[in-house]
Amino acid sequence: MKSKMFLQGLALLTVLAIGFAGCSKNPTDPGNNEEVNESVKIAGAASVDIYNNVAAFKQVNELMRGAEALAQMDIPEFKNPGRAMSFARGIQRNVLATSLKNFNLDQLAGVMGDTVIWDVTYHDPVLNVTFRSRLIYNDETGRARLLLVGLEYPPAHPLEYDSTEIAADLNFTLLNEQDDVLLSIKNFKRYKAGKLIAEEVGSFIPDPYLPGGEPTGGVLEATITYNSSSFIRETKARFEYHEGAGGSYTKETKFSDDKTHRVSVTFNVGGTGSFSETRRDGTRIEGTFDSAERDGQGGYSRTITFRAGHDPASISESGRFTINADSTLNGTFEREVRFRDGRIEREDVSVQQTRVGDLLSTSLNVEKSDGSHGFINIVETPEVDQVSGEWTNVDETFVVFTAEYYRDGSAHLEFKVYENEAAFENGAAPILSGVFDFYPDGSGRGVITEGDKSYNVTINPDGAVVIEPMV
Repeated sequence: MKSKMFLQGLALLTVLAIGFAGCSKNPTDPGNNEEVNESVKIAGAASVDIYNNVAAFKQVNELMRGAEALAQMDIPEFKNPGRAMSFARGIQRNVLATSLKNFNLDQLAGVMGDTVIWDVTYHDPVLNVTFRSRLIYNDETGRARLLLVGLEYPPAHPLEYDSTEIAADLNFTLLNEQDDVLLSIKNFKRYKAGKLIAEEVGSFIPDPYLPGGEPTGGVLEATITYNSSSFIRETKARFEYHEGAGGSYTKETKFSDDKTHRVSVTFNVGGTGSFSETRRDGTRIEGTFDSAERDGQGGYSRTITFRAGHDPASISESGRFTINADSTLNGTFEREVRFRDGRIEREDVSVQQTRVGDLLSTSLNVEKSDGSHGFINIVETPEVDQVSGEWTNVDETFVVFTAEYYRDGSAHLEFKVYENEAAFENGAAPILSGVFDFYPDGSGRGVITEGDKSYNVTINPDGAVVIEPMV
């Protein structure tokens, strides 16, 4: 396993979006037919389709890259302990060059016990973020703790606060970065008010390794707490991997109705593995995969088992992918939905990634056998993935949408629906609009507004959409 993936930043990306909604055509509660216009029903189903396809790709992206992808972290300035220290020292030098020109680390040699080597605040003009960097060194043990706090983020940034602590063994040579060994990383993020996620806490303890190298395994843990108004309460995840021995991943999400959603993944030494999922309503998903991390070629397949009497009766899905020299992914996946009356609905999705510097963009082109289709663009950012695109429904109504997808598989989606694509291009007003929050198990809640009417929408874990007019 490529150990550099374990240290690609400091804020833990520890949650795999294994689960996504169970059917590509999502039935609407028949009890609401007389009260809800057909355009509202179609808009609800289209929103689930959009979420499903992004969530499906996120699963594919993780599985094809193997166990190491789960250990990625998302602050690119930090690749290893040496670079972490270099970044902090760079902040120190910028501050000290103007305020403490006579500061000399050599003067601290021989100081016993914990000593604050530096405590500086620096505003990064490029990121427009203020950082506080603090290094505490113990001359008796040769160990140090580096604290880096990001604060005063720009208004558009989702974070309010980001604190990271690195524990490192400096082997009694504070000024020599070549013998640094990482002992642990802890991270705490606080999101701004109004975001679906309130707080995120993570930690990484690597397997022992020699100075000059990088850890090849370890244990990552994360806990995500959601805002008080959210139906979802908390997600906990644990990832463990040891080179030559394979690994495992588990995730449990708790909801306000006291039900849970569980995911587990097993990684074999050769790059193959299996995964399973149990949703709140008892829906079971089982699958296997062959990651593309070794030879550049990979694939996966899975089946969905619904509760007795459910329609559709079953779903099967499979995909084939290639990882290119620049680490981009391309390929296809297909979904086949079998209904109880014998009907079969198919969906084909093509995936193409491009990279420009550190910016990774993914385009999904979706074609369904019922004639609906869409284009989805995903741009990865450290805290959330920014999603946008267009979707044409069976009745030719045209959807324009934006979304934020979080690391745990939850998402916030907003959309507007137009009579057709020509109406949108000609500047006509939308015929309805909607706002949805999706949860890691594919369920969700939202509101659709049509003129002076509004509807509460509930999406069940099996993909069924229940629409109720607001009184």
